[in-house]
Amino acid sequence: MLYHSVIIIAYALTAVVVAVQTPIYIAGIDPVIGYWAGGVFFLICALVHDFIMRHIERARFQRDLIKMRSDLDMAETGLDRFDNILGRLAGKDGNMDSFAGEMQILRKLLKQLSTDQKPEKEEEEEILLSADEELVEAPDEPPHLLRNSEGPDEEILPQDEAILEIVRSGLQENKVDLYLQPIVRLPQRRTLFYEAFSRIRGPQGEVITPGQYLAVAENAGLIGTIDNLLLIRCVQLIRRVRQRNADIGFFVNVSARTLNDTAFFRQFVEFLDQNKDLSESLILEFAQDDVENASETVQKGLATLAKMGFSFSVDHVQRLDFDFGELGKRHFRYLKVAAEELLPGRPGLPMDIHPDDLREALLRENIELIASMVEDEDTVIGLLDVEVGFGQGYLFGVPRPPQSVN
Repeated sequence: MLYHSVIIIAYALTAVVVAVQTPIYIAGIDPVIGYWAGGVFFLICALVHDFIMRHIERARFQRDLIKMRSDLDMAETGLDRFDNILGRLAGKDGNMDSFAGEMQILRKLLKQLSTDQKPEKEEEEEILLSADEELVEAPDEPPHLLRNSEGPDEEILPQDEAILEIVRSGLQENKVDLYLQPIVRLPQRRTLFYEAFSRIRGPQGEVITPGQYLAVAENAGLIGTIDNLLLIRCVQLIRRVRQRNADIGFFVNVSARTLNDTAFFRQFVEFLDQNKDLSESLILEFAQDDVENASETVQKGLATLAKMGFSFSVDHVQRLDFDFGELGKRHFRYLKVAAEELLPGRPGLPMDIHPDDLREALLRENIELIASMVEDEDTVIGLLDVEVGFGQGYLFGVPRPPQSVN
């Protein structure tokens, strides 16, 4: 404003000079004409100034408009990407309630990571999904990352300190990865299921398995965080996979401690209830000891999940003298047994029936038998002799990231 005022004053002074000096320098001109000349000069200057300023303002407005359009395009692109991300996470049906539940759990996990203290036994835990243990460890594990053979009460050794640091940094930097191992139908070897495992990437790109970090992470109070991330990522993966193939199922190991935690069990049920449309694709797996020693609280929890449509699996089986009828009523649909325990001519696991009648007894209760740790073709031939319907092991595929799984 001041800038324009100074210019207008300059125009006015110049016009006064023109009005006064015109009669002096031009003989015979009436002074009134000089005043008119000064006024015309001032008017012309004002019009020219207005024209120039409007041109400048128009150019500035066009530049601002172009910038605004560019910012709007960037914002729309960002919104499209964000909407795409939310769409993938929420699923084909746009289940945003489930996505909100996942975000609530992730906030709790981040809060847990912000504290370095190990939670006391009396404190209520968050979702505690049992760490997924593989029965056979990869042969190429770095020696400096292997846990020592000392008992759990021994002081943490440098190797364990290094693993703990990798676990902490992996959680903080989102380096906990989901790996999948196929479970195939025999004899066709068609993949019908995957079992979900967790892996943690170190600073040099090395990968450590649950067999390496399990004890260290549990002692540091971080195992719940790892397994919760695994559950959430598995649910997100199922949503994406179901858009292309709704027949694929995913096994996720669950600890009975989750159901024993009364304070959290309500949130756990709510989370699964928000994802109950995935109940046909998500199989919750429990160790045999957890099933046999299940408290009344755990049994009620399993009954609630069964009513929601979720099915269960038993792994780490050490005995086969189950009440298969009771298992079937409790919605257990799968039983995982080490392949070597099922082969003909082997002593096998303790059971109340003849081994040849095992599969038929399970099928009567709608329970499928899965042979785990299948590592060679001779084992497959033996399993076919006893009519085992499913197999899992390194022969059919090692655990791999989802993007590398066909």
